[in-house]
Amino acid sequence: MPQIILKQPGQPVADFAFTGTRIGIAGVWIDCAERQLDAAVAVEIRNNATGPSESGNGAYLAQISIPARRYIEVEVSTTAGDRERDAVKHIKQPLPLDPNAVQVTLWPTA
Repeated sequence: MPQIILKQPGQPVADFAFTGTRIGIAGVWIDCAERQLDAAVAVEIRNNATGPSESGNGAYLAQISIPARRYIEVEVSTTAGDRERDAVKHIKQPLPLDPNAVQVTLWPTA
């Protein structure tokens, strides 16, 4: 489950839900695994004139902070063409997103 941060504890916040790496705020769903990049990503959910949506200029409902993608180095054995010996190659393999590393800051609603 993501880390939940309340901007003002004790105040009402928008409805929210979590399932795996997906986060729902006031009916707007964000798949954090799909959004994860090699640098940290911030997603804003705002209450705009047409209702809750990603970004815009309305009041904040939530800010979702997705950490940068992490990698592990893996050894891969490859055959070097006509040569009789194998070559060892190191590649970086991305790790799956840890939902516990995502932070959701919830802003108070009116």
